[in-house]
Amino acid sequence: MADLTPYEQTWIDVLDELRNCPGIKVHNEYREIDPDIEDAATSLDFVSGATGMPLGASFRDCHFRFECLGSAWESAEGQDHFIAGEFCLEALENAVLRQRPPELWADMTPEQERLQPELRAIDGTPEWGTGHLAALRVQPGVEQPEIWFDNTNDHHYKLDLDYRGYLDALRVTKGTFGWQYLFTESSLRGDASTTRRLRTMLELFPTWFPDHDYEPFRRRLDLALKRR
Repeated sequence: MADLTPYEQTWIDVLDELRNCPGIKVHNEYREIDPDIEDAATSLDFVSGATGMPLGASFRDCHFRFECLGSAWESAEGQDHFIAGEFCLEALENAVLRQRPPELWADMTPEQERLQPELRAIDGTPEWGTGHLAALRVQPGVEQPEIWFDNTNDHHYKLDLDYRGYLDALRVTKGTFGWQYLFTESSLRGDASTTRRLRTMLELFPTWFPDHDYEPFRRRLDLALKRR
């Protein structure tokens, strides 16, 4: 593997946390560096020039060169609970410039017709195949592009997260299915399965991964369960 930057190493640490956790079984993981992706300044200048988005310091701080970075996992056998998750990231340059807009909706509303051509997937679930997808919205002149989440049921949500915030939250949640709902205006009152997974995450992860702070996620879950 190529020499890693300190930020890239934080993601290898995430993969190792999952791999080394006795309570988790990892089905597959990806940690390949793309040799064609250059340093942050060069890569982001390329993206900015092609999209017209003046991407700033927050993007430089979380630049990575992974062609594919992710893990698909679930509870280890013999556990008295079930929890599962997945994330699959790729370098921003590849995600924004090499992708076509994802085909998310068939009979699109006017809002979806405006939104869909501007979306580029940044995180998905190819191993489990849940169809959950996070995407960055490409809009010229925008310094902090919106991040959208689609759950395959014609429901899509603008997240209360920028790109750096999404990556920071993902490192903590490890891709637990449904974690993105915590950063939407959606209520979780009627979604028992997602609520159960998130409660399990917040019960187990502080012990499994004590170097991370789960209190902000606990507060967001409480708010989502109170929301109508």
